Amino acid sequence: MKGSGLRTGVLGTLLLLLSILVVGRAPSDGISNSNLVEVTFAESESHVGPGPHPEDESDHYKLVQGGIRWFSGSTVEYQINNTTAAQAAAVNSAIATIDGFITTRAFAHVQGTTQINPCTGQPNSISWLAGDGPGGVLAFTAVCVDTKAKEILGFRIAFDSLDTWSTSGEADKFDVENVAGHEIGHVAGLEHVNSPKDGCLTMYKFSDLGETQKRTPGFGDKLGLDKLYTTGDVTPGQCGS
Repeated sequence: MKGSGLRTGVLGTLLLLLSILVVGRAPSDGISNSNLVEVTFAESESHVGPGPHPEDESDHYKLVQGGIRWFSGSTVEYQINNTTAAQAAAVNSAIATIDGFITTRAFAHVQGTTQINPCTGQPNSISWLAGDGPGGVLAFTAVCVDTKAKEILGFRIAFDSLDTWSTSGEADKFDVENVAGHEIGHVAGLEHVNSPKDGCLTMYKFSDLGETQKRTPGFGDKLGLDKLYTTGDVTPGQCGS
């Protein structure tokens, strides 16, 4: 997450880059294409306002479109593209963390998957693509939703390859697992939270250099995931516990 304002041009650039990977739109079994939409999110670098890292945990959460989720079904497969083995491992770790709260599905990295995101006609994917560079958007997520059923059916995520990335929490770089945890939170059905008191939460809209706290869901994040998936885990997370 970078800066206080998201420019339409930035989102357009990332959408265009992602669209290069999309060659068609395939219908989902039993689902009308007219019900399918992609809900989009952008995470930005830095933060605005006071108190970005409060000592006490917030219980705040927001649900995408009032509550969309993955229904029970088969394993959700995804690809990871244009990145290093270490960065792919960090993404897989972030997905495994959030997957532990999605009681209806399991997620698996299958590079050669033929499973299709019905909004794009292509596999679910996490990719590194050239975006706006330092000072803007760190990552972008598009979640495929059946608006009639309020069911999540697929996703795609893009990291800005022009930003500086680390897999070990280096102070002058953005941590891959930290940002990936936030993006996968959207894939699970969680919306941004923006108040300064929410600064410890995974779904807080802004990230800092060297930050790693979003790797672990906070109290509000857990409450939101429990609302969607009846996880039973509503214990405090990494801040104020």
